[in-house]
Amino acid sequence: MNDFNFDIKTELYFGKGKARLVGEILHTKNAKKVIIILGQSSVRKSGLLDLVITSLKAFNIEYRILEGVRPNPTVDLVYKGLEIAREFNPDFLLPIGGGSVIDTAKLIAVGYYYDGDCFDFNRHTARPTKGLPIGVILTISASGSEMSTSCVIQDDRSFYKSGFNSHHVRPVFVIEDPELTYSVSPTQTAYGIVDIIMHTLERYLSPSIEFEIADGLAEGLLRKIIDAGRRAMQNPQDYEARGALMLASSLSHNGLTSIGKQYGMPIHQLEHALSGVYPHVAHAAGLALLFPAWAKVYLQYDIEKFDQLARNVFDSHLPNKLENAKKGVAILEDYFDFLCMPKSYKDLDIKNADIDLLVKKFSNGGTRIVGHHTKPIDQEVARVIYSSCLKKGLL
Repeated sequence: MNDFNFDIKTELYFGKGKARLVGEILHTKNAKKVIIILGQSSVRKSGLLDLVITSLKAFNIEYRILEGVRPNPTVDLVYKGLEIAREFNPDFLLPIGGGSVIDTAKLIAVGYYYDGDCFDFNRHTARPTKGLPIGVILTISASGSEMSTSCVIQDDRSFYKSGFNSHHVRPVFVIEDPELTYSVSPTQTAYGIVDIIMHTLERYLSPSIEFEIADGLAEGLLRKIIDAGRRAMQNPQDYEARGALMLASSLSHNGLTSIGKQYGMPIHQLEHALSGVYPHVAHAAGLALLFPAWAKVYLQYDIEKFDQLARNVFDSHLPNKLENAKKGVAILEDYFDFLCMPKSYKDLDIKNADIDLLVKKFSNGGTRIVGHHTKPIDQEVARVIYSSCLKKGLL
């Protein structure tokens, strides 16, 4: 186990009706002026925005609204948010929604104190030094951004999508009411389940020691996510299942399932290029497509870990470790099928996937090789993975 410091400063307010407390919570943080950040329309239609505004007014907290954040959020709306922030001078940001809204708030938070182009942080040409505090009202269980240090934004003009990590963007608090997710569509619920699984699984498939506490946490979390996900898909108003997914979203990406480990997120990197080039592709749909393609290449290099995954998470105990490892991946593919995830580019409404462009964007024009403890992903490996998604049936 590696040496580490572990500190999660995000306060969690979990339970029914907790969104009504947002004004009081912000008041205890001495907030006087808040920018509310929203997605397309659901927060307004559900009445949640009115509830939040009523709570803010009860504590004389001024507010402005930035709305229109889309899935795979763009830097253009961040620029608009920064214009509002520099005119309004807020002391808190309040995204209401999921990862796209939260990540938009995060880049606004650190961009507010930066004189250059805030997208420099995503280009990795600058690092944040300060950020506005962020509070979150979570309405979808998926990205884990509500407790994470990561921020992923894209620029449609350059087809560039990338994330950065900084403790300056970890939210101060998050409100999680499972009932707020009852109205989330089956498709979006399924995307969220995949996202939570992949945040946990990519950490799990990183190198481990014999007594790796993080692996035990990840295995337990994966089992619960899969079970709760199945129940939530079958009964959208199952409070316990929705609550498990909501909490799992936060735990999957706040550092707990990688505590004491060095880890990478190669499948996320592959997917960022995919939805960067094709912005209509949902992040989780891309992950579900790319994981089996990645596993086909990498399973042979880490049979022991994939076998452990099959045994401890999927209860598969074939005597041959290689075959058991393949069985574990196949079981996960079957679960993705249950969630109606894509199995080829055609399923993502991509008629003629530009493999050359995907490889170019993934490798930053041939200047980047994504590290991996068994085999780094260079342009050649990336091409194999992207090309294998042209057709269904990988293992």
